[in-house]
Amino acid sequence: MQIKMTIAVPVEYYFSQIIESARYDIHAQTGKNVAPRNLKGFTYRKQMANGQTAHCTITDYVPGQVYAYAMRTGRNEFTVRYEVTADADGNTQLVYLEEVTGATKGVDANNRASGFLMGWFRKRRFKQMGRAIEQAYLGNGAQLTN
Repeated sequence: MQIKMTIAVPVEYYFSQIIESARYDIHAQTGKNVAPRNLKGFTYRKQMANGQTAHCTITDYVPGQVYAYAMRTGRNEFTVRYEVTADADGNTQLVYLEEVTGATKGVDANNRASGFLMGWFRKRRFKQMGRAIEQAYLGNGAQLTN
């Protein structure tokens, strides 16, 4: 799945939201506070909401540009990549890439079927998250000017 969108916030703000979310997740799962500069290559186990355990590895981190991770469960491997750039207006141009590979052909077939059916909902939810980040930024900016 690929999502491209423009978010009306500076790249630094949007990227910091991604990284703080990742750091929060790492802390919640491991109790460790990992500095952003130490994210690349960091590996940890994550307890999923459905009871499964996942093995997560931060595969790429370039400050203000790229954040990527791989997550492996018993049935699937997920690779996720966020790439951000600034446009001429100072907005964030986001490219979000997500790929799921099943452990077997049957799991892959199930992933394709459910991805087709659920893809629209997942994209919609992702875009809502981007808009919520915009609103949080605009709300904070409005408070700063008072």
